[in-house]
Amino acid sequence: MSTKKLVLALVALLALIAAGMAAMLLWAPSGVTFDPAKGETRDYRVGVIAQIREGDDPPTAFNSQSLVMQSVMRYRVDGAGPTLKLHVQPRFIDVADGDGHTLFSSARPDKHRRMPIADLMSDGFELIMDRKNGDTRLDAVNQRAWDEFSERAGTTQTDQFTQQLAAPSLTEKLPAREGAQITVDAFQGMPALTLTVDTVTDDSVTVTLERADDADSAYTPIGGSDDNARMRVTAVHGRMRVDRDGGWIDAMTLISDQDVQTDDRSGHMHTIMTMHAVDDPALGSLANGLDQLRATGQMGQRSDEVELPLAHRPSEADRGRGFNPAETPYADADPSFSIDEADNALVLTLAHDIGIDKNLGMSTLKGLTLRDADGKTLDIPLVLESIGPDYAQGSMNTTVRLLPLGWQDAGLDRITEVEAQFDYAVPAEPEHVEIPLADTPTELHAGAAQARAVPTDDGWRLILSGTEQTFYIFDSSAVFARDLSARISQKAHEGLTPSDRTLLARVDAPDAWVQQILVEGTGNAFGLKLYKNMPGPSTHDVTFTSRQQRYSNRELPPPETRELYIDEVPDDASLSLNDVAPEGVEENQLAMRLPIGVGSACELSADAPTESGHALVWRPDDERAAGFGIGSRRTGEHPDTAPWQLMTDDGVRIYFYGIDVITTLRCPGRPAWQVREVNADSDKPWLVDVDTVFDGEIDPDQKAKRFFDSHRFLDARGKLVRPMLKDMTPDIQLDDWRVEGANHAVADYLDDAGRIRFWGRIARVKSVTFSGEPIEKRWHTHLEGLQ
Repeated sequence: MSTKKLVLALVALLALIAAGMAAMLLWAPSGVTFDPAKGETRDYRVGVIAQIREGDDPPTAFNSQSLVMQSVMRYRVDGAGPTLKLHVQPRFIDVADGDGHTLFSSARPDKHRRMPIADLMSDGFELIMDRKNGDTRLDAVNQRAWDEFSERAGTTQTDQFTQQLAAPSLTEKLPAREGAQITVDAFQGMPALTLTVDTVTDDSVTVTLERADDADSAYTPIGGSDDNARMRVTAVHGRMRVDRDGGWIDAMTLISDQDVQTDDRSGHMHTIMTMHAVDDPALGSLANGLDQLRATGQMGQRSDEVELPLAHRPSEADRGRGFNPAETPYADADPSFSIDEADNALVLTLAHDIGIDKNLGMSTLKGLTLRDADGKTLDIPLVLESIGPDYAQGSMNTTVRLLPLGWQDAGLDRITEVEAQFDYAVPAEPEHVEIPLADTPTELHAGAAQARAVPTDDGWRLILSGTEQTFYIFDSSAVFARDLSARISQKAHEGLTPSDRTLLARVDAPDAWVQQILVEGTGNAFGLKLYKNMPGPSTHDVTFTSRQQRYSNRELPPPETRELYIDEVPDDASLSLNDVAPEGVEENQLAMRLPIGVGSACELSADAPTESGHALVWRPDDERAAGFGIGSRRTGEHPDTAPWQLMTDDGVRIYFYGIDVITTLRCPGRPAWQVREVNADSDKPWLVDVDTVFDGEIDPDQKAKRFFDSHRFLDARGKLVRPMLKDMTPDIQLDDWRVEGANHAVADYLDDAGRIRFWGRIARVKSVTFSGEPIEKRWHTHLEGLQ
């Protein structure tokens, strides 16, 4: 990221610091007083979204750009009394563009090691505030780093940066009385604002912020501009909640719109600032992750709309899936952690032993402890990047991503174990409801959830609002009036997009969200699902082991679950050999369809002359040499069979001329599939001792593919599980199983104790077994010569 862009990002950050501290000084004895004690500290999650578009057209992906900056700020009171002294330290800064690409992150110390920002931010700033006259001064603790930063940024940019550091205080009185109003004079280029007390409780005071009048503010120059750039504020919307006990801000969202002009161009800027006090920025649910604000930045710069698939007849309604809640996904979950070296992130993966058809509820990270190899607790502060469901390898996981705070290398490689506590809320079955579509506004209410349908010139604007636990959504199983259509829209209404309204609502409820649906056509009602009455969450203590260690230590569970994608075989599949015979003579080749598993368990041989020094052998069709094709079933053939092909032992030739071939199939008896339960009492079900499963000895030199064709290892859900090479490491890229199985022997999977390790937990083994007298079938085939 260039120094200029970084300066602009930091300007926005320091402006929010100054605005936040100025707001803290707002509360006078008549209402709430900011009177912290020496040594008191507060951490805040701070977010800034700046969306810029050229011209007057609605925002699109082509005419808009956005910047999303998020930080974790710590305020520490170093001195109280008439002069208040606070130490302000940015503990984390992340800057991303509107496409989600990271432009700068303090979590990557290797990227900014040579920049003065690291020393400047790690040492922090001193904020000095005169409580009597409201004057403030913000000084860098590390003067050397500030001097170097100023030299790189240049005089104009440094002046702009310095202006943001010295924000004026606000000292107007605000009565702690609902409906009370005050007007705050303009500051930092903002117009005069009216603050209205909206809610007063025993714990907090919540106010709204709006422009005091509708007159356009004057244009003000933008520092550092080479083309006479200037800006004016056209709209302001805000909401702030303040702790009555100490005067600290609990939460704040401030949204403003600006017109921007240069000598030859004009445009608009939409800016959102959020601030939330946190006890531990590493903890929370989906709404608390950095990814949520990044997603808001991506949505806000576009006016794209998503068409909803309304069903207009019962046959079109989505009734197939139904409601299938995952009630105990933590019961047999497999927890592991890894370090994402590219992002320097700690990744927790909880592999749930449930099908992907389950409705997974909400998980919230409530506690986190990191330990080293000696079992000692590591002090590595983190911030939550994301938490939520992740579908991988056909299974359902919950994945948590966390980034380190601080400006030096956090040493994530010291972590050998992670202890975490989660709350899990089982989803409740939704109610199917309808909101009337009428000539006047209609509403539905259910606790924190609200649906409101407002008539428009084209139809209705449907606003849905709620929280993670109580909400309305579009009902895909409902049948709608034939003429109705609907689409999810991010278009602004009365100056605010649904994303804006979501962030304003999160001042009161951290997990609030708002959605807008535009409905057109003719109809009397719109179908919705109402989720409510979620049961109280259950608490789960989970210990995550290292993904790296899971490769090297076979006694630990595998790093993840991987299925074996080969032909499915029903338990009652027939292994009859009555109709087996070579075919393809008219094409000067020999092929044979064998019941799946038989070709590997029995012996299929060829007696024929060599071709250019290569013996002729029978092999599965997909073992042909690379570049010579992979066989597949032909249309209409039985799915319980697999193709075998006569080929040279190098897998290259399959066409032969002027030779006789004697093919022999020998089986030790009549083949049949047998299923047996295994690992019932094992505490390591990913390991299978072959001596306890199979009666006779197995050939360790046989091809792995043939062995696992005739011996299939399944988990409790009946899914085939892939075997794991005994020398597997994270650096080895898994091949397609047909390639891996053909190039490795069974010995490559067996450890010294005669065990095979699998990419999952084994509950059953399905094997080809034999009974009765041996069977031998022989065919003599003549292949014509070239004509």
